[in-house]
Amino acid sequence: MESIITDIVKIIKSENNVIAREKALMCYFFDLIRELMKLALEEVDADLVEETKKQGYQIEKKNKLVFRPAYFLMRQLFKLEIHLVKM
Repeated sequence: MESIITDIVKIIKSENNVIAREKALMCYFFDLIRELMKLALEEVDADLVEETKKQGYQIEKKNKLVFRPAYFLMRQLFKLEIHLVKM
């Protein structure tokens, strides 16, 4: 949290032009929100994986997905089922 405040203060102090300052702050907040959404979605994915692994599913692959401007990895799961055929 302190680093975010420090970054904001740096942006405010670095720009003398009001419009340039607002643009720099908007870009910073946009990037911050994108990163927060990425981390939140990856955490939700990790929780779902943990829950479904208990049901016998395994990770097949990880897909890079886009949620608006945020990219995150989501695991694709499959359930390994063995079918025995009687002879």
